[in-house]
Amino acid sequence: MLPYTICFLKYKNQILLLNRMKAPWMGNWNGVGGKLEPNETPEACVLREVEEETGIVLEAVSARGEMHWTNFGEANSGMYVYTAELTERPFQTPIATAEGILDFKPLDWILAEANTGVVNNLKPLFESVFTAEPDSRYLAAYEGNKLVQFCKKN
Repeated sequence: MLPYTICFLKYKNQILLLNRMKAPWMGNWNGVGGKLEPNETPEACVLREVEEETGIVLEAVSARGEMHWTNFGEANSGMYVYTAELTERPFQTPIATAEGILDFKPLDWILAEANTGVVNNLKPLFESVFTAEPDSRYLAAYEGNKLVQFCKKN
């Protein structure tokens, strides 16, 4: 079982991201999620983490696969990737929370080549995360904190 989950909440053409206040990825925009607790399923974890980090109670999420990484603090690790579609904007952003700053960001801003403020595996992941099959697998390979390879593996 993988130790982490992440969720990308979409409202129209915007994604709710968190600019993290602490490591890992301090000062970078990323989805919301966290670490599985003992005996917790990945789906239960992501629902709990979304509520804890945003206050949003989701009825359901869409499983989009798994992302594995190597050489990033841990020899091998990974997370379960989820998405959720919001039918209404739940609150005005930006808003400060205990985890960091939440804000809805346009998809084109997230994917902009000059944007260095998002977690470095986010852009390649977003190329398919909203259309991916539930069993998609991604691999992010790092040398130190530098992303050197990202690929979708099925």
